[in-house]
Amino acid sequence: MLRLVLLFVGYCLSIASCQQSSAGGPAVNFTNETGRTALLWSSIGLAVLTSLLQGLVTTIVAIAEDQDMWTFRFRIARFEHWWWTVISTLLAVSFVLIVLSFLSGNNNDSLGVLALSTATMIAIVRYALPVWRNREYIENRWLAWTGNSRTAVKAIYKDMCGDATLWRKMAEAHTKNKIVSPPSDAWGFALRPPQGLWQDPTALLGKIGKNDGNWAYRPSDGSVWPSGPCIYDDGLEAEANQVSLLWGEDEGFRRRVSRGINSMPAGLLASRPFTVDGYNGEGLCLAFGLLGRNKGLRPAQYIFDVEDKLKKEQGITRDRSKTRITAELENSSTWSPRPNKVMRSYYAKAIDEQYGTLPEDFRNVATEISLIFLDIQEIPLRTWLRNKLDQQSMDVNKLMSARPTPVITRPKATPAQLQTLYRASYTSMVLSLNYFAPSGTTSITRANSASPVRPDLICFALLWLADHAVRLDPTTERYVRGPGVNAPEWWVENWKTGCHAMNIKAVQSL
Repeated sequence: MLRLVLLFVGYCLSIASCQQSSAGGPAVNFTNETGRTALLWSSIGLAVLTSLLQGLVTTIVAIAEDQDMWTFRFRIARFEHWWWTVISTLLAVSFVLIVLSFLSGNNNDSLGVLALSTATMIAIVRYALPVWRNREYIENRWLAWTGNSRTAVKAIYKDMCGDATLWRKMAEAHTKNKIVSPPSDAWGFALRPPQGLWQDPTALLGKIGKNDGNWAYRPSDGSVWPSGPCIYDDGLEAEANQVSLLWGEDEGFRRRVSRGINSMPAGLLASRPFTVDGYNGEGLCLAFGLLGRNKGLRPAQYIFDVEDKLKKEQGITRDRSKTRITAELENSSTWSPRPNKVMRSYYAKAIDEQYGTLPEDFRNVATEISLIFLDIQEIPLRTWLRNKLDQQSMDVNKLMSARPTPVITRPKATPAQLQTLYRASYTSMVLSLNYFAPSGTTSITRANSASPVRPDLICFALLWLADHAVRLDPTTERYVRGPGVNAPEWWVENWKTGCHAMNIKAVQSL
C-alpha cells in the first residue's frame, strides 16, 4: 500500500513541478524563486529516492520468502524497525520541504502536500510504530529458530565431534567434495561476511567418510574424550547405534534456522504471525522453532505426564489429584495468572495437527511452552534463550558420564540413569521457563547472583525415584509397590561447576 501511495506522491509532485505558480494563494516571502524551486525539487528527490529504496527492499523480502531463504529473511527482519524509521524520516523531511515550498508561493503543490502527509502518516502509524513494538518478538524468533541444534550422527563419529578448531579443519579438508545446502540455510547479502561454518556437521562427517582415528578429538591439555565434548550421552548408543550431537556457535558454526521451518504454515512465518483462524500465532512460531532443534534421538521417550495417565496406570495417586497439573503450573507460575491459558484448547488442536505422529507427552510439552511464550515477558525470554536453556544441560551430561575420562577413576551414571536424565529433560525445560526469574539471574546470596540453569538434576531424581517406586508383577500384570532405589554412587561427587553445584545441592535435600 505504501508503494502505491509513494507512486501517487511522485505523480503529484511531478505535476506541481510543471505548474509552478506564485499567485492566488498564501505566500511567506522567506525565499526567492530559486529557493522555491530548490525546495520543491528537494522534496521530489527525497520522495522518489524513498520510493525506490522501499521498492528495492520490498522486492528483496518477497524474493527471500518465495525462495524459502528463511535464515536471510529472519536475519534482516531484526533490522526492520530501523529501516522503517529511515523511511518515515525521509518522508517527513520531504513533507516539510514541500510545505515550505507551498508556503513560499508554489501554490500548485497543494495536492503534493496532501499526498505526502498521507504517505508520512501511513509509514509512521501503519509500519514504523508497529514494527518497533514488535522488535522484541522478532529478536526472540531469531534466537528460537537459530539456536543450538541436536542432530543424530553415527556412533562411529562420536570421538570426532570436538571443538571449533577440529570442525574447521574438517571443513577445509577434501574441498573437492561439494556440499549442497537447502535455501533455508542461505545467509544472504551481508555488509560484513558472517563468522562460522555454513556447512551442516553431518555433511562434514560424511565428507570425511570413515573414522580412521586421525580426526579424533585430542585437546592440548592431554585429556581423553571417549565421546567428544559436544556429544550427549543419553544411554542409547548401544540401542540406536547413534549418538546425539549438539552443535552451534560454540562449535564454530554460524546460525541458521532449523530445517523444520519447511513444514511451517506460511501465516506463522510472518513478522506478525496469525493462525488461519486469526489467533495470535507468536507462541506457536517460537515453540515450533525450539522443538525443531532439541528433540534428540528418542522424542517418544519424553515424560510430561500432565494428564496423570502414567501415574494412574501404575497405581500412583498424586497429592491434590483433583487439581489438574496444568492448573498448578498456571497458578504458581512466575507469569501468573497466565492470561493466554484460555487459548489452550485451540493451541492443542494446532499442535496435534503439526506433531500428530508423536506421543501425547511431547504434544503436551509443545502446547505448554507455546502458551508460556505468549505470557512471558520479552526480555526474560531473550535471556532464557541466550542462556541456551532450551537444551538439556551439556555440563550435567558430561559430569554424569565422567567425561573427560578422569585420571582417578570415579563413579559415573549407568545407561539407564542417562536415559532417565534424557526422558526428564522436557519437563525440566517447561519448569525452567514457567518459573524463570524475571531478572534472568538466580540468587545465591543477597549480594551475589549467577547465570540461570535448568533443574535437570531435580527432574532426573524425581523420575528416577518414581520409576523404582513401583514394579510390574509378571504374574498378575499389575503394578505393585517397588523396592525403591538407593542414591547413585556418583551422587556424592563434588561437582564444582557454578550453578550446577546449586542444582545438585537442591536435589540432595529431596
